[in-house]
Amino acid sequence: MVGLLRNKPLSISDISRPFRMSFAGVAKHVDVLEGAGIVRKVRDPEDRRVFIIQLQREPLDEAVDWLEYHREFWSGKLDSLEAFMEEQDGNADRKNRKKN
Repeated sequence: MVGLLRNKPLSISDISRPFRMSFAGVAKHVDVLEGAGIVRKVRDPEDRRVFIIQLQREPLDEAVDWLEYHREFWSGKLDSLEAFMEEQDGNADRKNRKKN
């Protein structure tokens, strides 16, 4: 659903078409997304009975920033661990050669 809304705001009926879901099912999903701040519902100015669903990019951008920070953090930690393990393997090889 979020992917569909990337390009333009859509009605619940428009969102439901590719998913073969009922209007009520899509409406429930939209309510969850709205509760999370990912979308917002606004009345269609031309047909006040219809809600248009708009993607709110800010919460998604914040999530991407959070994920990127943690990806970089853990990548650095894993790189350090890998270097440490390689160093330990090198030390073990040298000790084994001295014994032989």
